[in-house]
Amino acid sequence: MHVAERIQEDTLVLMISGRVTFYSRKVFQAIVGNARLSGAKHIMFNIQGVTFMDSTALGGLALAYLNLKENDLAMSLVGPQQPIKDLLDAANFPALIPTYPSEESAFQSCH
Repeated sequence: MHVAERIQEDTLVLMISGRVTFYSRKVFQAIVGNARLSGAKHIMFNIQGVTFMDSTALGGLALAYLNLKENDLAMSLVGPQQPIKDLLDAANFPALIPTYPSEESAFQSCH
């Protein structure tokens, strides 16, 4: 898993790529912890570059959403490619976490 980040307006955009698995959970947890301290009001996970997610990654996303929501921070997912989108849809994630096809559409919905 690789992560790059940038701030755009009041949103922290986390660009995640590669495989998100059980083995990347500690890095993922640290990213979410740091995001809470960033001063951003919205955390956007751009997962366009994610090629694989396991059940631990799904759990991590759900926990991140609940943790951020508890701290009055919004969270959204952006750009899942078809295999990842199918996985998220099967787990009914779009009902929990707002999911958008692009960063532009997420910014339009959130601002």
